[in-house]
Amino acid sequence: MMAPGHQVVGFTFGVGAMTLLPTFEWLPAQPVQTILFFVFVMFGSLLPDIDTPTSTLGHKFWRGLMMVFTIAFLCYLFVPQYLDTYREQLKIFVMLLLPILIMIRGHRKMTHSLLFVGVLIVYGVILEEALHVPRMYIGGLIIGVLSHLFADYITRKGIPLAYPFSKKHWQFIFTIRTGSNSERMLVYSLVLWNVWFLTANIF
Repeated sequence: MMAPGHQVVGFTFGVGAMTLLPTFEWLPAQPVQTILFFVFVMFGSLLPDIDTPTSTLGHKFWRGLMMVFTIAFLCYLFVPQYLDTYREQLKIFVMLLLPILIMIRGHRKMTHSLLFVGVLIVYGVILEEALHVPRMYIGGLIIGVLSHLFADYITRKGIPLAYPFSKKHWQFIFTIRTGSNSERMLVYSLVLWNVWFLTANIF
């Protein structure tokens, strides 16, 4: 599925989570928290495609990563004292980045598997304990990632749910072709449903 479709599906999953799971303590209660929750959902809805340099998120990620590495290298050469000053921040950055870099092995492989979701959950628990990242934001990220896997699961190519133990791609009974009119109709339908549902519940 294309990036806009993934974001619409991700938003729908976020709305569904807040509607169907209202008793969970990690769900947001304040307007600002809700906005940040959906920011994490939308980011998570694109995260699995970080394995593709030509994707919306992948292109920005790899370009930004090269920029960070270039700045860090120049600091190492000319102003090494800055690296000592921001050593803790660099450690956090590497901790956040390392699992993603390890799991990137090509498009629709590791980042489109259930193992990737499991690693993110475990990693989220570690971040919550070590850096006190609110659970609602980690939950939003996971919901976004699950929405991405679902959206690709209903495409003809499917996803390797059991990767790396099995390279078989699994698909839903009824599938759509990425970028097709069927995908656009599905996305437009979800947009209309979200507008109707939110309008009916807010007003």
